[in-house]
Amino acid sequence: MPTFQSAKDGDRIILKVTGEMDAHTAPQLDKALKDAIAQSAKVILDVSQMTYIATAALGVLMANHNTVKTKGGKIVICGMQEKIKKVFDTMGFSKVFSVVSSLDEAKKLL
Repeated sequence: MPTFQSAKDGDRIILKVTGEMDAHTAPQLDKALKDAIAQSAKVILDVSQMTYIATAALGVLMANHNTVKTKGGKIVICGMQEKIKKVFDTMGFSKVFSVVSSLDEAKKLL
């Protein structure tokens, strides 16, 4: 069962995602991201506890990336496990999103 924890950090939102993101959980990810974006166009997505990502969740990320971009903001992803990074690299998402290893690095980009 996935969990989503959101916290305000200055003028940005940190959204920590835990668990598997697939076709069944993608709508929950979408809601969590939309809620975060409603508070700030600067979003750090901490995926250090995400264990799986499917194409449905990748679609959610892309749609929300486009939304944030129109608001002049950015989504920075941090803490990605190697197996998820491989999916990102294969699908070309590493060229679209800023992906860094730590929360501190992500904060420097926003």
